[in-house]
Amino acid sequence: MKRLYKRLIIVALAAIFFAEAMILNTASGNGFYRGTLLSGMHMGFLSHLTDNDQMEDARMQVVYQLARRSIVKVVVKDSAGSGIVWRINDDSIVIVSSKHLLMKDVKAQVTFCNEECADAEIMGYSQQYDIGFLKIDAKFVTAKILRDIFEAVPVDELTEEADMPTEQPVLQVGADLSGNKEHFAAGTVLGVGYEPVFNTEVLKTNCYSKAGMSGGGVFDAVGRLLGMISGGEVSEDAEIREAEVSYSLPAALILEEYDNLNK
Repeated sequence: MKRLYKRLIIVALAAIFFAEAMILNTASGNGFYRGTLLSGMHMGFLSHLTDNDQMEDARMQVVYQLARRSIVKVVVKDSAGSGIVWRINDDSIVIVSSKHLLMKDVKAQVTFCNEECADAEIMGYSQQYDIGFLKIDAKFVTAKILRDIFEAVPVDELTEEADMPTEQPVLQVGADLSGNKEHFAAGTVLGVGYEPVFNTEVLKTNCYSKAGMSGGGVFDAVGRLLGMISGGEVSEDAEIREAEVSYSLPAALILEEYDNLNK
């Protein structure tokens, strides 16, 4: 029932944001540069877009407005990365992030999309994968935080590579470590495949990602969480260390690890 309720919220919010995005698109012609890493809500001017392109572009702007509410910056000692709002409970907020970041200490500071900050404690980690969870006690959660954030809605199951629609549009969103905005990149699904370095199957996308986006989210065209950004392929001759192909741990795997942690 709770999951159905969250999906209904997504539909309602999406309708509102879609109408706003269509107005903005019609008025200014602004849109996402596909496959390009952007920061904040800066859109590239695309005067050559077809009607179908504009419709897709508006849809991904809707996804961005939903997704950014689920993304946080996580600071652990002198290191920082991204995280995803995983659960909003009566007594706490749970964030999922990268295990390699959370292992640096037992406490962390979380910055939300509205620049509000809160102290958090590390809940635990996966034994096998680069997945960890931290918890913010309700006493540190302000009304403004609750008003502005959004609990990510993950897909229920890992789709096999043969069934995952390739070229399906996706949006990757992660924290900007140099400021309080978000980095995001629009791209498409390349498939699902096993990667030894992650010891599991990962979602592969042709989206740019960079340092600090690890722990951020990959969202589909209706705003569902497909996975958590964990790494990528960087060209050897690249002047800027940005991955052109990104690897993400599937949302279904995160669900399993969260359930294991709470057993």
